[in-house]
Order: sequence, then structure tokens, then C-alpha cells
Amino acid sequence: MRADHDTTAQAAGGLSPAMQRTASFLALGAGLLLLGGWLNIRPTLRQRALVGEEEQAKVLFPELADASKAASLEIVSFDDETATLKPFKVVRSGGVWVLPSHENYPADAREQLAAAATELIDRPVLDVVSDSPGDHETYGVIEPDPEKVKVGMTGVGQLVEIRDASGNKLARLIVGKEDKRPAAAAGAGGRSLRFVRRAGQDRVYRVDLDTAKFSTTFDDWIEKDLLKLSPWDVRRLTLDDSTCSFGADEASGRLMIKLDRSSRADLAYDDKEAKWSLVRLEGFDDKNQPKEESLAADEELASAKLNDLRNALGDLKIIDVVRKPAGLSADLKAEEAFAGDREAVTSLAQRGFFAVQKGDMVSSNGETVIGMKDGVEYLLRFGNGTTVSGDGTATQEEAPADGAGATPDAEATGRYLFVTARFNESLLEKPALDPLPEQPAGADASTPDGDKDNKDADAKEATDAGAAKADGAADELKKAEEAEAKAQAALEERRRVEAENRRKQEQYDEQVKGAQKKVRDLNDRFADWYYVVSDKEYDKIHLGRDAMVQKKEPAADEKK
Repeated sequence: MRADHDTTAQAAGGLSPAMQRTASFLALGAGLLLLGGWLNIRPTLRQRALVGEEEQAKVLFPELADASKAASLEIVSFDDETATLKPFKVVRSGGVWVLPSHENYPADAREQLAAAATELIDRPVLDVVSDSPGDHETYGVIEPDPEKVKVGMTGVGQLVEIRDASGNKLARLIVGKEDKRPAAAAGAGGRSLRFVRRAGQDRVYRVDLDTAKFSTTFDDWIEKDLLKLSPWDVRRLTLDDSTCSFGADEASGRLMIKLDRSSRADLAYDDKEAKWSLVRLEGFDDKNQPKEESLAADEELASAKLNDLRNALGDLKIIDVVRKPAGLSADLKAEEAFAGDREAVTSLAQRGFFAVQKGDMVSSNGETVIGMKDGVEYLLRFGNGTTVSGDGTATQEEAPADGAGATPDAEATGRYLFVTARFNESLLEKPALDPLPEQPAGADASTPDGDKDNKDADAKEATDAGAAKADGAADELKKAEEAEAKAQAALEERRRVEAENRRKQEQYDEQVKGAQKKVRDLNDRFADWYYVVSDKEYDKIHLGRDAMVQKKEPAADEKK
């Protein structure tokens, strides 16, 4: 009966004691696993909650409290494809801000550096994301360390370091990926949520940060107005459209400069009439001999393009610089010893500038000369094309004419620019000196008072002598007084004109001195550098004949 009962119970779905014990063990094991996992997670969650509460009350860099103490900024980025680090640095050296990454080119960095430092001052921690070094790649906060990064490595962040004048580190931050989750609230004023960590520490934070303040773009850190001129003060332009190359003569094998000139135009601008006029136009034959030309009956100056050129000069931006070789004189002409310096000559030639006789030089892609009303004249020589990488570093290879090979947002095509300033007195308006009135006979401009005393004495003697002649005495005295008054008035007018002419001449002489000083100051700025302008800027400030001349619009009656 027992056996029958057990069989009936199993058939009804019951478990044998052995199976019940097995099921109990399995359930107990699963429970222990769940309990262990929960016990393992609970401290982490509790710790993170406590850390979060603690850290949220803190700022990233409490030691960085005064932006004025920031004396240097270094930003190191990582190129994933080439596994190379791209350092950018701005530092105050000898009282001047410079860019060491660009051969110590002067920087306009006071406000920019203050803005970068201010971005980190009192920057609050929003959240603690992780304490595990294994998460650094996930959040993009691996430090760009030259000894550790490798090709194909991912998750490398950008290092931002700020130091004071003594070299003390005020802030070292690794900026990682942006938190792009839909639930993540974006910051205001260009800020976004970023994963970051303090260099040397494992903890990863989430902060609200404006990364634009840590720009490594060259032109964000320099004086943007290269020439420092007002377009409204431009009075003359000379547009020289020519090309020049350096190569070997096929017959002799000697190195020669080949110049191919197309046109040269001198133009003047009348600011009162707001109008351009053609002063002189030259074309050149196949032997580069000039021939004077004039506009055809159906041609006129392209005033809009000339105005665009003038305005572009007032806001000429550069995208890179390269230091020139030593051996250029104060007026930026090649000194005698310069021609024998192979390295210096090669440096010029690589960039499209060739030293010639008499210390002058020619350029591979023409010139633009700008004459200002203050007597300062700018000479812009255009050299070879080049490319500038995203970090603002020019290459020496000539860029393809069609710009092929340029990678958008990674590099830009441009052209080398050699700038010189010089004084041109003909640009100044000569003082209009008034002619001097004739000096009265017997008058001495240098001693008018003594002369007057002598004449007074003579008049008195004449009066005394005429006392005996009652009828003519009064008339003679009157005539003498009138003559004296005329002579005195003429003498005073002459002295007034002399003083006014002297004032005009002194004013003109001050203009000359001011222009000469400005030329020296400008050449001090230009002396050490080849500049690079973008192709867009180059096309604006270098016009050939076809660009500066246009067909006239048909008259109203001709359109009908």
C-alpha cells in the first residue's frame, strides 16, 4: 500500500525527498549568489552616493582662484591616426606673451588666457562618474602621455595645464568625451557636459564646460590686424601682376631667376569724390619690356573689387607664420653678406622670394603696394602656395593650383607673404606756403622797434625844422606818420606770414618724422616673419588686369 501511495503522490506532482533536498540546495545557492552580488554592489552604490554628495560641494581646482596669476597655458591634443601629440602653448616671457609652438611669435593672450583660467575657477563638480582606471578609455580621459600613447589607441583626452609665473601648476585637467545622452542637460553659453578628470587621479567627473576657451587655433591667440591700417586712409595702389621662378638654364646649367611680367597698374583714390582713377597702366611684351596702355572705350575700373581690396587690407588676417633667416637689414632688404648665405637664400627661395642685385628681391606671385595718406607705404610680396594644418603649422611644399589634397577642417591652403614698410614723401601733401609781402624800403624786419625809434627821431627833427615853416609843417608831419604806419603794417603782415609758413612747415616736418618712426616700428614687427594668408585673402588683395577692369554697363538708351 505504501508503494502504491508513493507512486500515486509522484504521479500527482509531488517530489521525492531526494529531489526536494536537491531543489533546496539549488535555491539556496542562487540566493547566496544574489545576496553576494547585492552585498558587493551596495557598498559601491553607498560609497558613490556619499562621494557624490561630498564632491558636488567642491570645485575642480580650489587652488586656482585668481585668473591674473595664470602665466602660461599648455594644451596637448592627440591625433588618433598618427598617434602623435600636438602641443600648443602660450607663455609670458620677458614681459611679452609668445607662442613657443610658433617659434615665439608674439601673442595677444592676456584676455584669452584670463578667459581660459576663469573657465576653471570655481568650476563645480556635477557628478562622480567612476573611480576605476579601466573606465578612462570609455570616457575619453586617458592622459596624452608621449610614453604611453600608441597608434590605434582610443579614448585619449586633451590635457589642459595652467601654471603661474613661478611654474607652479594651478590646474591640470584631462578633458574627455561629451556626455551626449538625451537626458543630459546642455549647459548655457556654449558649454556642454563633459567627462573630465584631474591629471594624476583616477576619479572621473561630469562637469559643465566651455571647451572653446581652450582653443589651439593659431589666429585665436594673435593680433588679428596685421597691417594696422585704416582702409579710409588708402590713397594709392600699385598692382604688379607677375610670376617668378628659380631654376637652371638649360644651356649653361646655371641657376637663374625667370621673371614673367603681365601688367602693372598705378591707381589713386579720391576720398572726397569716393572714386578710383587710373594713373598709369603698363603691359609687357614677351621680353618683359613695358608698354603703356589705356583702358578701352568699353572698359572701366572695377571699383567694387578695388574697394574690397582696400577693405581687406584693413582687416588682413594671417593663418600662420614662419621665422625668417638672419641677415636681413632694418629695411628688410638683403644685405651683401646675405647673398652668400646659402641657407638663408634657400629659405627665401623655398617660399618664393629671390634676392637679386642691389639688395632687392622679387617674388614668385607679384606684389601689391599700398600708399597711405600719412606717407607710409606697404609693400606686400606674394610667394609660393602652402598648406596649413589644423594646428596652424605651414608646410614648405607648394600647394596645388586647384587646392587638391586639402582636407576640410584639417588643413587650409594659403600663400606666403613678405611685408615691408617704407616712407614715401610724395604721399604727403606739401605745405602751401604763402608768398611773403615785400619788405618796405629801409625797414629791417629783425629790428623793427629800433628802426621805429630812429624814424621817430627823424620825424621830430623834421617837425622841429618845419616849425619855422608854419604852412608846410603840419602836412609834412602827417605824411611822415602815414608812411610810418604803412611801413609798420607791412612789416607786421610779413612777420605774420613768416610765422604761419613756419607753423605749416613744422607741422609737415612732424608728419615726416611720424611717418618715418611708424615705418621703423612696422618693420620691427615684420622683420622676423614670413606670414601666411589664406587663398581667399590672397584673391582679394592681389588683382591682375582682368580682375581690376570690367566692361562698362550699357547706357540706358542702348539697353532698349
